[in-house]
Amino acid sequence: MKVFKFGGASVKDAGAVKNVGSVIQRYADQELLIVVSAMGKTTNALEQLARAYYNRDTNRLAETYTQIKTFHDEVIQGLLKNDGSHAYDDIQNLFIELECLLETEPEENFDETYDQIVSYGEMFSTRIVSTYLNESGIKNRWLDARNFINTDNTPRDARVDWQLTTQVIERKLKPILSKQLVVTQGFIGQNKEHQTTTLGREGSDYSAAIFAYGLNAASVTIWKDV
Repeated sequence: MKVFKFGGASVKDAGAVKNVGSVIQRYADQELLIVVSAMGKTTNALEQLARAYYNRDTNRLAETYTQIKTFHDEVIQGLLKNDGSHAYDDIQNLFIELECLLETEPEENFDETYDQIVSYGEMFSTRIVSTYLNESGIKNRWLDARNFINTDNTPRDARVDWQLTTQVIERKLKPILSKQLVVTQGFIGQNKEHQTTTLGREGSDYSAAIFAYGLNAASVTIWKDV
């Protein structure tokens, strides 16, 4: 059992995603969990989006949202094998979810708002990476890390409930990994109220370590864009 983590620079554009695919191809016959960060500078952009939403700055909100959407659409276009493909529809549904969220009233606590919005970066990236791998013949299953990483209610710096988290990883994730590759997110978890939480900036390395501990993995590899 191995855990691979790819950071934002490693999935910064379509070419980088293809390179990730070539790396994973070499290990596709092993039990492998792939943890992926948000693409490029997406987390920074989503932080700006969260601030604009919280401050009800509609002009900045619309501008930042469009930039984020356009960036991910361009990555997808660089990966598509044919223009009629519906393979990436899941990520479009995620953007619809985000749009719906941005139309609601923000939480009183900015940090709670932050977690709900900024967490989309990892959801976008992992859907794209997982879909590209499947399209390239590297069969894998996309899983939501929030179903495994359980935390307290501390926004932006959540503390892991180690006992529950390791139990869930052992019981639910390990059997899946014995059958197929899995792509999941770094940085995010959920509390007991099933609300999204984040583990702090640069938290994806931490996520990889949490999963590795729960899986009793042989190794954690942090792949860098060098």
